Amino acid sequence: MTGYMYLLDTNVISELTKPFPNENVIGKVLKKSRLCALPSPVWGECIYGLKRLPESRKKEILTDFYINTVLETFNLLPFDSHAAVIYADIRSRLEKVGKPAPELDMQIAAVAIANNLILVTRNTIDFKDIQQVSALMLENWF
Repeated sequence: MTGYMYLLDTNVISELTKPFPNENVIGKVLKKSRLCALPSPVWGECIYGLKRLPESRKKEILTDFYINTVLETFNLLPFDSHAAVIYADIRSRLEKVGKPAPELDMQIAAVAIANNLILVTRNTIDFKDIQQVSALMLENWF
């Protein structure tokens, strides 16, 4: 048992960087931060987003936020061998019913399932098909 209850999707983390973030998301993240973790695929998406930005003050501020706030607040959970088996199961089940899902969504879902965590995302519709063929639990804090 990891001691966590929630796994945060990329859109939750990116919401924290907005000039006027969703108050409900901010409140829940502050209240439940010790119960939250990040899957390594989400961390990869965050870093990818940073690397795409041109050199600027905005990039410096966001880099500082991700390194000094996000990494200090949330532990990263790996896409490990257990998650890989769950991912393969999800992918094969979705292919059998003709509903393939984006690779990253399946990996994020697999990390959540492997660690028995609730995936927090704004995009619950993106995970609907995955949820139908797996034990994925979802919450929307937006």
